[in-house]
Amino acid sequence: MPHWNELAVFAHVVRAGGFSAAADELGLAKATVSEHVRRLEQKLGVRLLQRSTRSLSLTEAGAACFRHGERLLEEGEAATRAAVALHTRPTGLLRVAAPETFGALHVAPVIATLLAEHPELDVELSLASATVDLVKNKWDLAVRIGPLPPSRLVARRIATVEQVVVGAPDYLARRGRPRRPEDLAQHDALQFTPLGWGDTWRLKGPGTRGERRVAVRTRFASDSGEALVAAACAGAGLGLLPNWMVYREVRAGALVRVLPGWARGNVPVHAVHASASRAPAKVRLFVDALIRHVGRRPYWEI
Repeated sequence: MPHWNELAVFAHVVRAGGFSAAADELGLAKATVSEHVRRLEQKLGVRLLQRSTRSLSLTEAGAACFRHGERLLEEGEAATRAAVALHTRPTGLLRVAAPETFGALHVAPVIATLLAEHPELDVELSLASATVDLVKNKWDLAVRIGPLPPSRLVARRIATVEQVVVGAPDYLARRGRPRRPEDLAQHDALQFTPLGWGDTWRLKGPGTRGERRVAVRTRFASDSGEALVAAACAGAGLGLLPNWMVYREVRAGALVRVLPGWARGNVPVHAVHASASRAPAKVRLFVDALIRHVGRRPYWEI
């Protein structure tokens, strides 16, 4: 069996020049320090120190043992400094997982800013691994949209999002603008398949109007947000799409929000990671930066 504890204590004794000084450095009783050295000598079957009432000297075996023990101490001290550095300043590789479209639109700009501000930080962003096991697959954190299942992960809410009905101006000119949720049944629907709604859209109205379920005819379905936004802008139909996905097109006039006040909403966005109290500085830095970037009122609201 390795004798790391005894060897480290022995090296401290030699460095400090005696048992009493080593005991003070280590915060141990002098008898405990002496017992560690005695056990090491017993396990190795050699005498390491020549003791007298006034002095302490190394035997030949002790000198050889100390050379290796000192390297053990140096490596231990280096490991401690590295661990403290990771906890107190952003350094090393940060591995982030996020949903594909959301990550490209709203996470990548934050990473670009952090890289410019923190030269000791590197980032790996996966846009296909938002639901991976963070601990098993060694990801530092993930951005997740939707309710979180029970777990031991620490979660910080970034924002909430809602799905809104949008269509291109030329499509609305050709097919007419829906005035109430039931009118959607007469339109071509664009379906974002990750939301899993099938051919029924659920919309909550303003005030006390409650929720309506509307059967729609899906003409185009995709798991690609970019494809659906492009199809909507091209006039292929009406999409019930996340506001974070279409806010730029709405503000530019390429898409128009239909049925204002009706939405499928308040879906949470969280950053999740393994530990709160021991989270490395790079994780805390990223989460804080993402929250600032999104803002108290998310910039994608329309």
